Amino acid sequence: MGSTFRKRTGAVIALAAAATLAGSVPAHAEGSRTSYIQGWKFDQESSRWHDGHKDGNATKVQFKGCDSDQSSGFKANLSLYRAKSLAPDPSYGKKLNTCNTSNWGTMKTAGDYYFKYHGAGYVISVKTVKISW
Repeated sequence: MGSTFRKRTGAVIALAAAATLAGSVPAHAEGSRTSYIQGWKFDQESSRWHDGHKDGNATKVQFKGCDSDQSSGFKANLSLYRAKSLAPDPSYGKKLNTCNTSNWGTMKTAGDYYFKYHGAGYVISVKTVKISW
């Protein structure tokens, strides 16, 4: 009985140690920020954030609580850019945000990023803007 007891105790301790290690590994999300938009017009830009390209997380902009002076409802054309010194800022494409999440995928280059609103004359406000990268 002593040998069986030691084996079971050893197995229980090994499982407990493995569970503790698995539970203590932090999630490796590089970053996120929450803000808002009040009265943005054509070509207004968000503040910049730094993506160090340390993970494979997608760059996303989520809007909640949206308002617009558009009669056809809330529609915001957003473009993602990487700030670049002494050269035009590269664009990562335009997404139509209808008070939802715009996803540009994983950025391949470390740098400072921002999004720009292209509103064709419409004014938008958003209660919660969550940026994650």
